[in-house]
Amino acid sequence: MDLMITSSAEMKKITSLDDDKLWAGFDWEETDKILSGEIKPRTLITSYPFPAIRYPQRGPLIAQELVSVFPNSCYMRRGIRSKLHEVIAKAKKKHFTSLILTHTNSRGHDELIIISLLNGASAVFSVIDFIPRADIPNCANPLSRRIYPELHMKSFDSQASVGTARMIQALFPKVTSSGGRPVAWFQKQNNHIFFRSHRFCYEEALSGESSSVRRQVQECGPRFALKLKAVERVSFETGKFKLLCVVNHCKTDFV
Repeated sequence: MDLMITSSAEMKKITSLDDDKLWAGFDWEETDKILSGEIKPRTLITSYPFPAIRYPQRGPLIAQELVSVFPNSCYMRRGIRSKLHEVIAKAKKKHFTSLILTHTNSRGHDELIIISLLNGASAVFSVIDFIPRADIPNCANPLSRRIYPELHMKSFDSQASVGTARMIQALFPKVTSSGGRPVAWFQKQNNHIFFRSHRFCYEEALSGESSSVRRQVQECGPRFALKLKAVERVSFETGKFKLLCVVNHCKTDFV
């Protein structure tokens, strides 16, 4: 994928702004309809067309694992001739609201990009300590696609967290709180976003002549942490990215 980088003068000006002003450059009207429950999100998940030679299956593995994380999502295998603007055009034609790209570079570092197909906002994350479902002891079976999880966003309480949290929230349908629903957790801590998901299992416990129902928690997986690297704007027509901010160079906590 091509990357269009802003001039150094523009970059310096942008990185000195606080997060609210940076994300304010995007139109969030349609995204807010997802957060309010007016429309349901749909997410297309795919990987880079040219995987690292040493890790050819890593990016596709992460992409397929994420299908169990984000409701109304599906995985698309991407051919080597596939251009990003073509993927975006197909996704928009089928009414997807977000696109997720996964990639593992030659050093074995995992990366994930969330692109809003509603306003072109793009958040680039490093993926840290990704543990697939198969490697989690006593991992629950994938959730029914008919049962949406209850989303919990923890510690996204600063102004600098609003844009990042919004990109994640727009991947989940709005649901009413219920004690029986599976739960997806995104917790911000020390500039990282930790993800866990679990569901509740109910077992009958016998004690003498009486019995009771015991609720247990079972992890659904996968496990991973995210660290925001950059904020970009993607062109739907060309598939090129315009770099707005590299987080390591910013004066504010963007996560």
